[in-house]
Amino acid sequence: MKFPHNESSINTLAYTINAGLAAHPTDFPSIDPTGLAGLHTEYMAAWTAATEAKAAYRQAIAEKNARLNAMTKRMKSDLKLAEVDCIEDPQKLYEIGWAPKSAPTPLAAPGQVDGFIAVVQGPGSILLKWNKPATGGRVSNYIIRRRIQETAGEFSDWLVVESCFNIETELIEQPRGCQLEYTVTATNPAGDALVSNTVSAVL
Repeated sequence: MKFPHNESSINTLAYTINAGLAAHPTDFPSIDPTGLAGLHTEYMAAWTAATEAKAAYRQAIAEKNARLNAMTKRMKSDLKLAEVDCIEDPQKLYEIGWAPKSAPTPLAAPGQVDGFIAVVQGPGSILLKWNKPATGGRVSNYIIRRRIQETAGEFSDWLVVESCFNIETELIEQPRGCQLEYTVTATNPAGDALVSNTVSAVL
């Protein structure tokens, strides 16, 4: 039998040993039952003190957090009032460690995507992948356009075939047996990015 490693099991075993020594002292003449019993009593007293200290600590933390929340709420309220008081001279807010609100930064159009590639998946199916723009504003979505070479040397107009939020998309049921070209453009409410490189495929 192996000696336990966790505190609860060690405590249980101490109870069992003490009870067994008390009930059968003549079977274990080499052991002084008062030694372990005394140490176990001291342990239980320390355990009780630790448990009470933990409870007190949790209560203290809860009280501290409640005070912090109340203080934070009052600070925010006072700062709003200060902003009203200093509406004619916002620089005065620096006197209380605050600052005037910054003017909103206008949203910029996204930058151009790069690394645009096409992977033929099968008849009429193509997987398009690209990288997020390295510059510009946040991207709202990506617009995929396609054109078809209907006759030798002549392409149709560009047609929007997909709008997506991810940096890849699979298009199915695409025209087969003709030259296809695709581009992707990042866009947001501020405008469209430069069009990506063009990729070609025949499905």
